[in-house]
Amino acid sequence: MASPLSYIISFLSRLILPGPVEEPATAATPTLSTPPSLFQYQCHRLVDQVTKEVDGYFLKNWNFESEKAKKKFVAAGFSRVTCLYFPMALDDRIHFACRLLTILFLIDDVLDHLSFEDGSIYNNKLMPIMRGDTMPDRSVPVEWMMFDLWESMRAHDKVMADEVLEPVFVFMRAQTDRTRAESMSLGTYFEYREKDVGKALLSALMRFSMQLEMSPDDLESVRPVERNCSKHISVVNDIYSFEKEVAAAKKGHKEGGALCSSVQIMAAESDLSIAASKRVLWVLCREWESVHQQLVAKREGDLKKASPAVLDYMKGLEYQMSGNRQWSHTTKRYNEVADF
Repeated sequence: MASPLSYIISFLSRLILPGPVEEPATAATPTLSTPPSLFQYQCHRLVDQVTKEVDGYFLKNWNFESEKAKKKFVAAGFSRVTCLYFPMALDDRIHFACRLLTILFLIDDVLDHLSFEDGSIYNNKLMPIMRGDTMPDRSVPVEWMMFDLWESMRAHDKVMADEVLEPVFVFMRAQTDRTRAESMSLGTYFEYREKDVGKALLSALMRFSMQLEMSPDDLESVRPVERNCSKHISVVNDIYSFEKEVAAAKKGHKEGGALCSSVQIMAAESDLSIAASKRVLWVLCREWESVHQQLVAKREGDLKKASPAVLDYMKGLEYQMSGNRQWSHTTKRYNEVADF
């Protein structure tokens, strides 16, 4: 017997876009099923300059397997997504964020082809290097590039750089967590993805890039805003990246490349097609944007006045959501899967 959730979701899907549910499940082209966003994205003013610098650095030093791989790297636009995530970053800090997210994206692609055990060994070897406790092997690009990046971040602002470390480690551990290969409900999935999508990482890196100093009480007061933002980023990413993840599951290791997506879970739980599941998830994303506005208004209206840092932080979370949506919509990493 179908669950009540199945009936509700099926009804929502018909409201969103009448017609057959078995149409091609693509997300790259806007359709009537994609609700307009409440947010307007912004991009850091130095995006072109920092993209040229960071891409050039990785093209020179990373071990890309071919010229095609280098072209794929450039087309993905990792520095661009960072500039969309953090449009309010300080000019002298945005390049740190771009380098960190770029190398984490590249590592993520490596892990697609490794078992959980081998992937865990790979990431665990990097962690003491990132802390500065272990010297890197200068013949291994991922080691010395990580080491040099963190040394330069600490030289710029040791206190705030160190605050980014543990969130990065949480993200790296989640990448090789066996949970990702297990059957999950949407609720369990959101809990896992809060780590895997790197929400704590993005938040800590945003504070570093904007030099936002927030007290523990300030951070605790915006946890609901962060959790809501995490769900939005996770699901928007899932909608746009689904075809890429399916391809990775076919080509990659059965563990490291395992398909782990809210699109797949929604389809399984509701007996909807992939396309219909995406439409329902788009509605959820639109509602999370509304929830964000409500949570921000509530925090602004609290008896304990929000500091300028808290206000900037909440605006930064909005830019993360709108920036993620814009990049996911335009990047060739998701929209030209056959070439990736």
